[in-house]
Order: sequence, then structure tokens, then C-alpha cells
Amino acid sequence: MKENNLRTLAMLKYQADRYQSTGNGVMSQRINAQIRSMLVEMNNSSSKN
Repeated sequence: MKENNLRTLAMLKYQADRYQSTGNGVMSQRINAQIRSMLVEMNNSSSKN
């Protein structure tokens, strides 16, 4: 599960960087919000263990 989350985060980070480089800041911000949400979720699940 953890490796899958890391891959997903890497993919989202790549997408955010691509959108940023093409000047699509709105999509970049949306993806960065997804990244932050995933990080919070991962943090919460790791602190429960």
C-alpha cells in the first residue's frame, strides 16, 4: 500500500510540474491540493500504527 501511495504521489507531482510549465496554474493548484490531501491522509494513517 505504501509503495503504491509513493508512486501515485510521484505521478501527481510530475503532472503538477507539467501543468505549471505549460502555464496551466489552475490544474497545477488542483493537483497540488490532491498531493497535500494524500500526504495528510498518509500521515494520519501512519500515526495510528
